[in-house]
Amino acid sequence: MKITNHINEKEAKRIGERLKVNFDAFDLQEFRDALNVEFSAELKEGEIHNHQDLSENELEAIGRVAMAHINPFED
Repeated sequence: MKITNHINEKEAKRIGERLKVNFDAFDLQEFRDALNVEFSAELKEGEIHNHQDLSENELEAIGRVAMAHINPFED
């Protein structure tokens, strides 16, 4: 995926489906918002750069971190 400045709904749905996100439990917009927060943090930290091509594995990693923020687990 060529990065612009956010992850759109279609991309969020594709990432969620790849991660087997249960969209009955999580709203797609909530997941997309979490993806964009994580995406923005990685841009700010220099982990990724604007207009960089991201692999499906990199997008999946962003999705996993986003899900960890939405769905925290007990220690």
